[in-house]
Amino acid sequence: MQENSSHGISRTVIWLMAIISGLVVANNYYNQPLLALISEELQVSESAASKISVLTQVGYALGLLLIVPLGDKFFRKKLILIDLFLVFGSLLWMTFATQLWMLYAASLLIGATSVIPQLFVPIAAELSSDKEKSSNIGLVMSGLLLGILLSRFIGGIVGEVWGWRAMFGIAAGLMILVWLAVYKMLPELSPNFEGTYKELMRSVAQLAKTQPILQLASFRGAMAFGSMCALFTTLVFHMENHP
Repeated sequence: MQENSSHGISRTVIWLMAIISGLVVANNYYNQPLLALISEELQVSESAASKISVLTQVGYALGLLLIVPLGDKFFRKKLILIDLFLVFGSLLWMTFATQLWMLYAASLLIGATSVIPQLFVPIAAELSSDKEKSSNIGLVMSGLLLGILLSRFIGGIVGEVWGWRAMFGIAAGLMILVWLAVYKMLPELSPNFEGTYKELMRSVAQLAKTQPILQLASFRGAMAFGSMCALFTTLVFHMENHP
């Protein structure tokens, strides 16, 4: 199914990217309401269990920095399909992990590979007509934000009913469906950067150094995001206690 920017992108593909954005980004947040259950099963301290959430976010930051720019250098559809395979493997490792270090490593990998929504946003912008660009980007971002919010709610319910491992097993199964949907429906885009990976990363650093608006937006986003994650990570342990 091939789309081009002159005719815009179909609404079906935009909705597909919005739904997939929510499902993929949710992988980063399922663990937050499950930390107390993980702590209890592995008999580790709350502090040790909370590092799972921290490492997931560290991995997410590394993925945004090191993987997302590759969308300019390689065919994005192929990059997304490879990344989804890595997400699936990381979630599967999380499902069957028996030791804390395994959970730490799997969480870091889940965060690093669950950055596909940030590859979808430029695809939506590039393939959309000028008239539909804002609404299409907004729809993809809405899917992303809903995934962040609903993942905690769903993760808590699934963890309470079937246990914390079930949530990551279900998430791994969903990634198979996402892979198939991307393979069949996502249009292909040619890369627009011909330099080396080092040159690509240098261009990212140059933007960060020379764009004050980008610096301010990054700072605001980091503070808001960090505050939200700190709240949800610590709140779960209090909610597990008696009223």
